[in-house]
Amino acid sequence: MIVLSVVTLLAMAKQKPTQYGRGVGKVYLFGVSQQLTDSVVYITIINEVDSFDLAKRTKFLPFRSEFSLQLREYMEGTLKKDHQTTCVFFSKSRKKLSKKYYKIKKRYLDNPYTKIIPIDSFRFKHPMESFGNE
Repeated sequence: MIVLSVVTLLAMAKQKPTQYGRGVGKVYLFGVSQQLTDSVVYITIINEVDSFDLAKRTKFLPFRSEFSLQLREYMEGTLKKDHQTTCVFFSKSRKKLSKKYYKIKKRYLDNPYTKIIPIDSFRFKHPMESFGNE
C-alpha cells in the first residue's frame, strides 16, 4: 500500500505541460510561403523546436497560427514580400516530415512555371519566447 501511494505521488509530481506553457518534447517544422498571383514559392528548411508538445487528444500543433505568422512577418520584414500566403507543416518525427518536405518540393518542381527559393536563414521560435519579451 505504501509503495503504491509513493508511485502515485511520484506520477502526480511529474511536470505536465500546460496548454499554453512549455512542453517536454520536440516538434519539427517547415514552412511554405507563396503569393497566389506569383510563380515563386519560398520553402524554409526543417526546423526543430524544443520544449513543445502536440495536443494530446488531437495530435495537432498548438500555436499553429503563431508559427505561420512568424513566417509571414519574416517574409514581409526581411525579404520585403507582401501578401504572402504561409503554411506550416509539422511532425514529431523528422523522418516523416522529411518525406512530406520532399513530396511538397517535388509538387512544385514538377510545375515548369514555378520557381522554388529556399530560405536558410529563417528559424521558428517557441511562441512563449515572444510572450516573454513583451
